[in-house]
This record gives sequence, C-alpha cells and structure tokens, in this order.
Amino acid sequence: MGKAPYTPSPNNVKRFFKDIQGLGIPPKVDRAYLPTIGFKSANDRYLIVVAKDLGFIDANGVPTQIWYDFRDKDKAPEVMASAIKIAYADLFVTYPDADKKDDKALQNYFASTSKVAVSVASYMVQTFKYLCEFTDLKAVPVVKPATEPVKEPTTPTVEKVIEGLPSAKGVTININIQLQLPATEEVSIYDKLFEALKKHLLP
Repeated sequence: MGKAPYTPSPNNVKRFFKDIQGLGIPPKVDRAYLPTIGFKSANDRYLIVVAKDLGFIDANGVPTQIWYDFRDKDKAPEVMASAIKIAYADLFVTYPDADKKDDKALQNYFASTSKVAVSVASYMVQTFKYLCEFTDLKAVPVVKPATEPVKEPTTPTVEKVIEGLPSAKGVTININIQLQLPATEEVSIYDKLFEALKKHLLP
C-alpha cells in the first residue's frame, strides 16, 4: 500500500465523520469548508486527504456516493467497513484482524510500508483506530489487492478438441461443424476454407 491516511490531530477524525451524518452535504470539501464546521487548525487539512483515501470525496473534493450512504446511520457501519477494507487492503492481507492489533504492531507495519518516521506512523495508527470505531469490520470480507490481470477464457480449437477425444477400436465419433460463410462472389475464398477443413479434419 502507499502512505496510509493520517492526521496530526487524530482526535478530530471521529468528530469529522460524525459531522458528515449530522450536517448538510457540502458542494465541496476543501480548506475553505473546514473552518465553517469548526476545523480551523492547519492540521485539520489532513482530514481532506483521509476523506479522499477512503473514497468519501473525489479528487476535486466533491462528496461521493459513499459520503451520501454514510449519512444513513443504519448503513454507516457497513459503508465505513467497506471503505476501510479497500483503503487498507494490504494491511488486512498482512493482519486479517488488523483492528484488533495493538498499537506497536500497527506502528511497525505503517513505519515499514509507508517509509515514515515513528511519530507519523503513530498518527496513522490512531487515525486507523478512530475510523474502526465506526464499524464492525467482521461484517465485510477482506478485499485482496489484484496481483495479476484476469485472463479471458479461451475457446479450444478444433484440433485441440479432436486431440482430447478418447480413441477406441470400433467406436465411431461424429463431429458436426457448422460454418457461416460470407456472402461473396470470390470463389477462391470458399476454396481456401474447404482446403483448411480437409487439412485439419480428414486423415
């Protein structure tokens, strides 16, 4: 994972996300918006990054569907659980019970994977733990990061199908092959198709 989200004022994480459920929906969450809801410290600007990393706002600071869904207090625990499992996917691969780990284990993890000072890693730990207070992470499965692209299924060729068929004396196997030929006056095209069939299908 990249650098884990954090704020030097982790105590404000809980208040910020509670405010999402109680305040109106802003057109944009930026440095101008935060002071209007009581977050006036320069450290509070880190809350914007936390919200972006969790998918609550997009790259321009506009609230996403996750923001809207989190406002429903009945859905909020599951919404936050999904957001955390995605934002901290690599952490949960290493520690499936990351929310139950002690501060030391989490601090060592963040310090090594994010390449930050111990003090910053401590902020990451506290930010993570405050976020976890909003949800029961057991309700949402771990989202494993993709390691390689999904391969499209391939259709076996006629030759492969024939090779895979069992052979036995006295057994006759009939293969019905249907071709949709293009409408054309070029006889050579049909000749080539039948030559290919003869080459691959006849002994």
